[in-house]
Amino acid sequence: MPDLTPKPALLIGEAHGRETVPLRNLPLGITAVTLPRITKDGDDTIHVRVPRDQRRRVSPRQVDLVADHPVSPYEPPPALTTRQLIKVLQTKSTKRWPTIQADLGDNAWQTVVDLIRCGAVILRCDVVNTTGYSPRSWTLTQSWAELAEDKLAELQGRQRPEDLHRELLHIMSDIPQLAHEHALLAKTPPGRVLKIPEGTATRAEDWRVYEVAVRAAGIWWPAQGNPRKTTAKELAGRSLRSTKSAWTPARQQAFSNLIGAPFDQAVDKADTELRIRGPLQWRVGTVIADAAACNPWLALPARGVRALGMISCDAQGIFLIENEDTFEQVCKIPEIANTWLCVWGKGYATDGLTEFLRSLDGLPLAAWGDLDAHGIRIIGNLADRIGRSITPVAMTVGLYRAGTKYHQEPPKLEENRKLADQLAHQGIPALRDLAEEIARSGGHGCEQETLYDDVLPTLPGLLKAVHVPGSS
Repeated sequence: MPDLTPKPALLIGEAHGRETVPLRNLPLGITAVTLPRITKDGDDTIHVRVPRDQRRRVSPRQVDLVADHPVSPYEPPPALTTRQLIKVLQTKSTKRWPTIQADLGDNAWQTVVDLIRCGAVILRCDVVNTTGYSPRSWTLTQSWAELAEDKLAELQGRQRPEDLHRELLHIMSDIPQLAHEHALLAKTPPGRVLKIPEGTATRAEDWRVYEVAVRAAGIWWPAQGNPRKTTAKELAGRSLRSTKSAWTPARQQAFSNLIGAPFDQAVDKADTELRIRGPLQWRVGTVIADAAACNPWLALPARGVRALGMISCDAQGIFLIENEDTFEQVCKIPEIANTWLCVWGKGYATDGLTEFLRSLDGLPLAAWGDLDAHGIRIIGNLADRIGRSITPVAMTVGLYRAGTKYHQEPPKLEENRKLADQLAHQGIPALRDLAEEIARSGGHGCEQETLYDDVLPTLPGLLKAVHVPGSS
């Protein structure tokens, strides 16, 4: 297995979107933050409400204690015993403070502090006399919750490892596409514990993640002759005997690595937030994902960014594409896909996309969107959220005038005309002339897909003109 030490830090911490609350005598490495109260507006822009008093000061009744620094997706405190670690991972939703004390014993407070610092738990506390605090309960952080079931399986072990080893070999025995994986497992006999084969295509580190990937592939490959695509729940039900078994980011990526296809293309009803193609590697929980090797792209589940840490990126820049079909077309252009990090994020920016882009602040950003009011607003909204400039490409007045305008009902057309007029004065400067032209035309828009013949052949050249931030 590849050596991935030191462990990469999470892209999004548990303090994201919250405000710090000044409390007395907090342990080193821990901060108090407001509780998350998240709302969305009409364009799915996320707003976080913060409790304030009449003088607009942050004034919560409860706070969460979280790590104040980047943490590994999973790295338990060295002093934690196996029994204690199992107790932590067995947290279902919340665990009350008296139960925590009973589980961890006399040194409970210091152990909890260590768990917060390493990114394992969030400790909810009541605020006492404005600046004091009293522990109430904890929850697992999202990255630990995603990995809990698989880590528990590792810690608690299997009663008969040789039987499970034999069962997985049987599952793969009659599937030609799994012949190589079968040979690798056959050369790795179990001892007192089960071992993941060296060189496994799953690129998994935990046996349970590897087992899930193999079982799912054993169902998925024989079903490829069927006209109907297997759903994510169906695959879980048939391979794991429970439709409620979670397709965690690590399990999804191990399965995708094994079958050589993105999860959102392999199964129906997959939850995808980002699609990425280009020279970048991730640690998805405890599985390696390679955005250059994944064909045709790496699909990242909506909740998966919190279970990730960045490993390396050799891209010349980041190219954001608004529409799904356009993203697929761009991924077929080697000059771009081999050198630029191509990203599709479903229109208006999510937290996952914004934090992902913030983590790559040394790379130039380019974007190609629809030539309409919302295409302009999407780029401006993202630039504001990440605090960086974005260079629009293939979004010119000339292309707009020559492009095919899509049909809109009169009320929607007028709404978009007003938005374009607003963006002509307040929007991203590089697109104000386009916004003005859209307003002048009455709000009509032109979608990316209708411009392929004019734009796709020129895209590599357009991207070469995009410069690194701060360069001349």
